[in-house]
Amino acid sequence: MADVDKTEKKKRMYVGNLASTVCKDDINQLFGLETTEYLRNNCFVELACDHTGKSKNFAFVTVPEHIKNELLNLNDIEFYGKQIVIQEAKSNDDDVKDNKKTQNYNRGQNYKGGQRQNYNNRRNNQGKGYQNYNRNRKSKHDLPKLEADQKFNLIDCGVNLTNPKFNENRDNVIARAIAAGVQKMVVTGLKFNGVKSAISMSVSRPNMLYVAAGVHPHYLSTDWKANTAELLEEMIQNESCVAVGECGLDFNRDYTEKDLQKKVFDKHVELACKHKKTLLVHDRDAHESVLEILDKYSDQLPKVVIHCFTGTQEQIKTYLAKGFYIGITGYVCKEKHGKHLRDAIKNGVLPLDRIVLQSNAPFMTPNTPMNEIDPVSAMLLEYCWNNLNEPVALSVTVRCIAKQLSSDGKEMEARNVADALTKTALELFKFPKSEAAFEL
Repeated sequence: MADVDKTEKKKRMYVGNLASTVCKDDINQLFGLETTEYLRNNCFVELACDHTGKSKNFAFVTVPEHIKNELLNLNDIEFYGKQIVIQEAKSNDDDVKDNKKTQNYNRGQNYKGGQRQNYNNRRNNQGKGYQNYNRNRKSKHDLPKLEADQKFNLIDCGVNLTNPKFNENRDNVIARAIAAGVQKMVVTGLKFNGVKSAISMSVSRPNMLYVAAGVHPHYLSTDWKANTAELLEEMIQNESCVAVGECGLDFNRDYTEKDLQKKVFDKHVELACKHKKTLLVHDRDAHESVLEILDKYSDQLPKVVIHCFTGTQEQIKTYLAKGFYIGITGYVCKEKHGKHLRDAIKNGVLPLDRIVLQSNAPFMTPNTPMNEIDPVSAMLLEYCWNNLNEPVALSVTVRCIAKQLSSDGKEMEARNVADALTKTALELFKFPKSEAAFEL
């Protein structure tokens, strides 16, 4: 292993407003600090904890000076349901003060210097006075109770239930989803062993949980072995598997070498074509390369969903022209980042019948501004335990989509939108019905 370069100037960065569930591995993955030997040897993460080992919700990351600006560019991004604060660290005393500022930022107090103000509190002051859903979190055992006219029949077409963040709460997450009207969920494995776990989950909850079998591009360097394709094909043939993926290309984080990403994505597409399973495609800053591989199979492609879409309207047009579907998550609800998606729905670039509804939980919390959110959506977000997105909030995204659509000058009913999205999901995934293993 290479030695640490002690002559290179380092910068210590403060990372605040972290969710309490975030660990050092999460931070390393967020910033890509273990993707190369150089980064592994020259970067260091310190997660602040109290005497019991509980996170204090901030950390320090030491990196080579030339990497500092790359971290600063991620300031204000959402990470496990919270907008994180990234800035250059000062002295230890100043670091403590900075953490207090971040806590004030969460409580709705002004960030000193006038630079930041609590997002949710700002929305409350401008809006209709709905309660701040971040302040009224329910316990992990609570279930929402919806009136019949507010409960929609929904299908979550992409949820990361195998994510370790749900390990101590998975049964409750599923129970909350059911209570909120979610009838079925397509569970993405992400890793090879994750796909195995998703299949086990589907066996324990037949006709409720189904599987998308594939290895995410972030994990190929560790998960893709010589025999992985063969083993993956066996899992794709499982009766509970309704899709291949999430697979694709990610040139944004570059956790995996690009040539390997392309090779493995090509293999996923080949398997999806062979077994006629809907393909869930991950595209981050790799639009042209994704199209190049998909075009190789254009005459035999199954249904294609661009999973958890965050791209441009022009990319939407290109994908729709090829007959693909667009996966929409809580990203569409975000005041700043989701505007282009809301506009695409509003102006007809993205029609309702080409939208696939996904939670992508525990990511992509539908953080609707408080001056725009309806009471039911605000209430459902209170059930997202421990600041993680959950399928319980899926109808928040549905209601946001409905606000962008109109019929005869009137906003489309959210229930009609939900029914249309569920119809699309049923057509895409053709969920098989499992027979009971035994009769009493």
